[in-house]
Amino acid sequence: MQQADIQQHYEIEWAKLAGQKPNDSPAPATSVDPQEPLRYSSPIEDGVLYPAYERLIQDHRLVRPDSRLLAVGAGSGRWVRFFDARFKFASLAGIDFTRSSVELLTHLHRADPRMRFHVADITQPGLELGGQFDLINIANVLFHIPEPDRFAQALSNLSRLVSCTGRIVTTEYLPRTTMRTNWMLVRSRYDFQRAIEQAGLRIVDTRAFCFFSNDPMGVDGHDPEARQHFHAVRQKQQQMLANCRDPATLAFMTNLFIDIERACLSFCKERLADVELPSQKLVVLERCS
Repeated sequence: MQQADIQQHYEIEWAKLAGQKPNDSPAPATSVDPQEPLRYSSPIEDGVLYPAYERLIQDHRLVRPDSRLLAVGAGSGRWVRFFDARFKFASLAGIDFTRSSVELLTHLHRADPRMRFHVADITQPGLELGGQFDLINIANVLFHIPEPDRFAQALSNLSRLVSCTGRIVTTEYLPRTTMRTNWMLVRSRYDFQRAIEQAGLRIVDTRAFCFFSNDPMGVDGHDPEARQHFHAVRQKQQQMLANCRDPATLAFMTNLFIDIERACLSFCKERLADVELPSQKLVVLERCS
């Protein structure tokens, strides 16, 4: 798949979610979370990733009351809701290359004057979004850009759109070997490093999160047995959660898997650098001075 194929897929997906968007009235305390139809990630991954991202933001002081934020690949608003629930900021611009995403988010956040959403492609040459940003969040986007020229253009745009004191946070795997799947081109840490340097960027922090709640693209090499073990664990985990009909049991199992992820991370981080872990990572970039 190329970027155009991925764009077409998500145009349809976000349009489906728009048909399930929460209504404007508050939900009763006993009802299902009104944001649930918009969830497009594993609750286990969220349970591990969100505290890790919040800690990273606090450590680097990435969000302040006067900060301008940019969410690239805004989708169904996962990261818009993350920032809105946890931080004070001056403004948040969200862009997505699908019109259905922008229409959905514009509807959901129309009452918040701090937020604005636009149809825009980060690989578009000369992309302008009304100035520079203190934090650019571009989670699960860059490895969905397989074309080398478009990838280079995306990095060039990011370098130009981030302020001189700002940061870019992306989610990457950074394996030792570049891997191609139907959906992703996961560039090796060496290819990624060369590409960001050519764009005038550098890595300032890398923090691993989530083994089994994400694709095992951090597993190096082409040993099918190791990858099969990862897939087997993920499938069994998903089956167990899908078969939980009792809400209390589902909550218990979800929290158990979150604790397992955190325990694995803690154990491994005592022995290995985050970049070496077979997981996805939060990667912080800044402009080279």
